[in-house]
Amino acid sequence: MKPSKRTKSLSSSAAVKLQKDVYNLPSHDALAQILPDYRTELQSTTQHEQETPAERAEAAQGSKPNINYTYHIHPPHKRPPLHDFEDDPNMTEITDLQTKEVENYRSAMTKMADDIITLRTQVGMLEAENSQLRSDLSLHQDLGQDLLTDTDIDVMTKAEIADRIATLKFKLASETSKTASQRNRIQELQNELIRKNDSEKELLKLQRIHHQQQADLQNHQTHMTKMATLEITVKQQEKVIEKMEKALDSKLREKKRQTGDKKLLLKVQRDEADRKKEEVESTLAAENARLRIELDRIRQLPAPVITQQSAQKAVPDSLHQQRRQKKQKPVK
Repeated sequence: MKPSKRTKSLSSSAAVKLQKDVYNLPSHDALAQILPDYRTELQSTTQHEQETPAERAEAAQGSKPNINYTYHIHPPHKRPPLHDFEDDPNMTEITDLQTKEVENYRSAMTKMADDIITLRTQVGMLEAENSQLRSDLSLHQDLGQDLLTDTDIDVMTKAEIADRIATLKFKLASETSKTASQRNRIQELQNELIRKNDSEKELLKLQRIHHQQQADLQNHQTHMTKMATLEITVKQQEKVIEKMEKALDSKLREKKRQTGDKKLLLKVQRDEADRKKEEVESTLAAENARLRIELDRIRQLPAPVITQQSAQKAVPDSLHQQRRQKKQKPVK
């Protein structure tokens, strides 16, 4: 007797469940749970492939960054203009190195994005293939079950039964091998995705380091600008100090000149005083000589003794009076 359709469906679902439990197959939406955004990425990739070459060129030209404008950072507040470092060879070398590093980061990020897109495309294709294989396996299992259930075993010969059993075993072995290969492929893709995620994290870390280097370079440029400003201030102070030294030197020279003039004036006054003193002494010497001559002449005259004594007393009195007057006379 042939079983009913309800019995067929129940036996078919039980066989499928038993087959899944035996081979421990993953669910049909396993990749969708692991890669939730793969459909969106696949759609964007399909749209990108459908774009014309002219649109791609315009998009690439619009998204191409300006590599010659690497270190432009908008300050949060207004700052003084930075110093011109174009003539500094060290700053040129640092700028070249930073530009090369940014280019390396950009190429690595582009390559990683291409790899991720390719990997997600392959995952989508493999998922579709896996779904197709699951459908085929389910269909073959249903067909085998139908063959076993629809055919009356009492009517079939042993050769037909053995042939059908061998056919079903071959199909089961082939589907099992395909399922195992697909499971291995899925595991490899998962491992590859994990490696790509690790690479992306490393690139993000390098990008943060690059931003830190840019901030350090900006701080270095600010420090160099401050140093240049301080050098200009020091030079101005040196000029002011030189002017003050010149003014002090001129004042010292003027003071020395005035001191020299005073010394010359004192020397002239001293010479004049010496000359007057010599004149007074010569006058006194001449007066003394004249008086001595007069005394000698008086001594030679024949006069009484009383008269001579009175004359001698009169002469010393006159000499003392003249000397007293000369001493009281101020010397200019």
